[in-house]
Amino acid sequence: MARTDQTPLGMPQGPTLTSGRTRDDVDPELLALPAPPSGRRIATLTLMAMVVVASIALATSLRFDLAYFFAPGQARDLGSVTEIDPATLETNTFVRVAGTPMASTTVRYQRIVTGESYVVFPLAGQRTVFVHMPESLARSGRTEYAGRLVTFGQLGARMRGVQGHLADEMGTPASAESFVVLVDESPPSYAWAVGLVLLCIAFVVIDLILVLRWFRPLPNAPA
Repeated sequence: MARTDQTPLGMPQGPTLTSGRTRDDVDPELLALPAPPSGRRIATLTLMAMVVVASIALATSLRFDLAYFFAPGQARDLGSVTEIDPATLETNTFVRVAGTPMASTTVRYQRIVTGESYVVFPLAGQRTVFVHMPESLARSGRTEYAGRLVTFGQLGARMRGVQGHLADEMGTPASAESFVVLVDESPPSYAWAVGLVLLCIAFVVIDLILVLRWFRPLPNAPA
């Protein structure tokens, strides 16, 4: 008697594979689909390139912050500010200096994002070293300051207005080469710079992988 295979009613039939094709073969119908509009591909590639450039630029701008994170964590004691030779000072280092603040030439400003107020003032007996600290700490009457040693020039635009006010309105010799001690900013406090640089690197790597995957040429259709 001949055997006939029957599928019970109500039971879905399983997928059938065309003879000569495997799961790894490229579907000719998929290859026959029209390619994405070239304008969209160019726009996408341009946007991804902009992300890569912006990430590299941001990581580059953080190079001094990143270098300071790896600086020695022990503060270099400079002693009294009146005995400091400016030629021996090295920027982007963790230092400690002692001196009396000059209240008459103190500049106060407020950061828009955080709303916190800061003060910048020179130390008495010299014309080279300034101190930058939160206003809340300035009321403590301290005469010893430990923090990151930089110049006004290295702080860029964010302190240009303060420097100009010190020089033009208060008659202090504040210039781009004048030193500033950023109080209580030790190397470990710059761990955020490491995280931000790693994030920028991740953006660059992910974008490059996506470019290689999305814009690689499609395989030719099988004959």
